[in-house]
Formats: sequence, structure tokens, C-alpha cells
Amino acid sequence: MAKAATNARDSVWPVASVAALLICFTLPPETSVSLGSIRMSPYRLVLIGMFFPALMKLLSMRDNPLCLPDYLMFAHSLWAALALFVTMGIAEGVETAGIYVFETFGAYLMARAYVRTPEDYAKVLKLVFAITASLLLFAVMESFTGVHLLRNTFKALLGGPGPHYIEPRLGLTRAFTSFEHPILYGVFAAAGFGGTYFVLGGGRVDKKSIKMLGVVAGATFFSLSGGPFTALALQIGLIAWDRLTWGIEGRWYMLIGLFFMIWVALSLLSNRSPVLIFISYLTFSANSAYNRVHIWDYGTAEVGRHPIFGIGLNDWIRAPWMSDSMDNYWLLTTVRYGVPAFLFLISAIILILMKLRANTGSSRFCKNAIKSWLVAFVGYALAGLTVHFWNALMVQFFFFIGCGMALVRPHLATGGARAKPKAATPNYVRRPAWT
Repeated sequence: MAKAATNARDSVWPVASVAALLICFTLPPETSVSLGSIRMSPYRLVLIGMFFPALMKLLSMRDNPLCLPDYLMFAHSLWAALALFVTMGIAEGVETAGIYVFETFGAYLMARAYVRTPEDYAKVLKLVFAITASLLLFAVMESFTGVHLLRNTFKALLGGPGPHYIEPRLGLTRAFTSFEHPILYGVFAAAGFGGTYFVLGGGRVDKKSIKMLGVVAGATFFSLSGGPFTALALQIGLIAWDRLTWGIEGRWYMLIGLFFMIWVALSLLSNRSPVLIFISYLTFSANSAYNRVHIWDYGTAEVGRHPIFGIGLNDWIRAPWMSDSMDNYWLLTTVRYGVPAFLFLISAIILILMKLRANTGSSRFCKNAIKSWLVAFVGYALAGLTVHFWNALMVQFFFFIGCGMALVRPHLATGGARAKPKAATPNYVRRPAWT
């Protein structure tokens, strides 16, 4: 049994449970089945089945034991569950709260328990890239033919709603691939850019890495959505800053200072808050920008009326001409579950960021893995200002947060005092010299 565990660790793919979850993220919603009023998607089945095994494994870990971010992530899901009980009642609250705990804390648990080292994280990135490259083929065909191959095929075989009509952009059909909406597909694709550059490409700009980055950028493009475009552009900008300022002491503090100066200037020179300015310009069209500004106005007003437990899944007050879609993940989380739920989540993320920043003694490969996580998270965070993460993408986001904890103490996986002997790092995760 020990030999089998070692072989699983040395393989180039994640462990079976993680690989199954990642693949299930990208199965069409038509593969879901209904159990009464509950929609059971493949990824939910994996999360429910693996929740307690992952929890037991996490509790038994000694190399990276429970810490404050874990408790804060649990507090976030617990408070959201309590908010749903308060706002939706016991009968409906049990169902919705249970699903939310499995999809948020359960996804985080899966990453914490089974993605334990930078090498494990690299295996996750490799599988995500393989999935993105596969979906790109369908995205190209969808955009040029107007036929949603994956969704329509699974609808014909299993039933289900199928894709809904969305106006084309740039003369192309917006690709769904296997997701509920093109914007979800675009964020999924864009999120892999940082990892592809820093880890799979080794932080180099050569023929191989350019091809891989082109795959991720191409997949993002065919979503034809402003949020994913912005997330991709920001990651490219951060990577460019990393290369151009290499060797300059305090370069990231300089970037933070520059952003702060821009924030202050916008606050002084504009009659709108910086948040509203960013939201209005991070969209694909003027109509979308106008709508998102109103979403922010009505959404923050809703938070002011229900700051503790939010409104649950109840409808929010808005102008009659506005749709019920609140395209802002961070705002909608606060509106639905209250300010405490948001604070628990953002506090956990900040602590992970601080732990990663404090890890200065790791190898070059581990430093690249940390950079990839940070860059990808910034992309997620910015996309979340104009996109609501729901269903598989939300689960993927919480799984990604858990992956960050694998990089908190990477010296244990790279020859530290307590590290166990292991096979050589696979070629695709080796950190070549900077060019």
C-alpha cells in the first residue's frame, strides 16, 4: 500500500479524487440528475463522497496542520449556512445550506487534503491546461459555426435545458463549451494563464511556452466576455512587471504604491468612487458598464439594509428594467450571506497571501509556483468584480484557494529538514534558468 501511495505521488497527474473533481468541473450541466428538488451534478457527487475522507486526512496531517485560514474558511461556510437558515427558513435552509457547505468548504478541503506540495499543485495545473486545450477545440468550432457541440450533444443524450441564446460579438458566436455561460468558460480558461507561464512554462518565453500561453489566451478569447479579458490582461501585466523589474528590491511594494496613488487620484478627481470607475471600464460594452454600475448601487444598498445575515436566495431590490443577475461575486456573496461571511472569506485569503509572502526561503520552482498562485488569484479577484461565480466555477475558485495552502511551506517538499526522500521532480515542473 505504501508503494502504491508513492507511485501516485510520483505520477504526472493529480491523485484520482482530485483528477475526478477537476474533470467534473467541466462536464456540461446536462449531466446532472435531480434528486427531488436537489440538482446533483457530477462534481457535487465527488464533493459529497470525499468530504469526510478529506476532512479526516486534513485532521491527521502533521507536515501542514490546521491553521487559522482553515478555521476562517470553515467559519465562512458555517455563517453562510446560518444566514440561509435565517433568511430561507428551516425546510429550504437545510437543503441550500448543505449544498453551499459542500461546494465551498468541501472544495477547499479537497485541495487542502490532497494537494499538499508544490509538485501536487503543478500536477493540478497540468491537468487544467490539458482540459483547457481540449475545450479550445470545441470553442473554435462553436464560435465559427454557431453550434454548441458539447451542450447540444449532451442535451440530445441526457435531456436538460441546453444553451440559451446570447447575442454574438465581433461577428462570432460566444462559446459555452461545457459551461452554463460563456463568461464562466472564459474565467475558467483565463485563470490558468499564470500557472501556465510560471510553472508549466518555467517562467520562460520560448517557443513551447508561447504555444501553451497561446492556447490559454485563445480559449479565453472565444468566450468574448469582458471579465475574462480583464483577468487575462491583468495577469499579462503582472508577468510583464515581474520580468521588467527583476532584481529591483521592493518592486512589488512599488507596484502596490503605484496602485494606491492611482486610487487616491481617482478619488480626488472623479465624482465616482474608484470601485465604480473600475467596474464601469472592466466590461465589454457601454450597456454592460451602465448595468454594472447600477448593480453596485442597488447591491450596496441591500447590504446596508441586511448587513448581518443578508437576504439569502431571496430577490433583491432593483430598478424594474434590471435583470435579477448580480454580476459581482464579491458583492453578491455579501448581499446573500451578510458582511461576516464576506469578512471571513477575505480574511482567510489575506492570511494565505501573507503566509505566501513570508515564505522567502524556498527554491526557485516553489517561488514560481507561489507567483503563479498570486497572479491567478488577482485575476480571479478582478474578474469577480464583473462576474458572478456560480456552480462549477465557484467550486473551482474555492478549490484554488485551498491549493494556495500547498505553497505555504514548500520547503517540506523540496529538501527541508523534515522532507522525506522522493523521486526527482518531473521535467514539466522543473524551474529552468530565467531568460
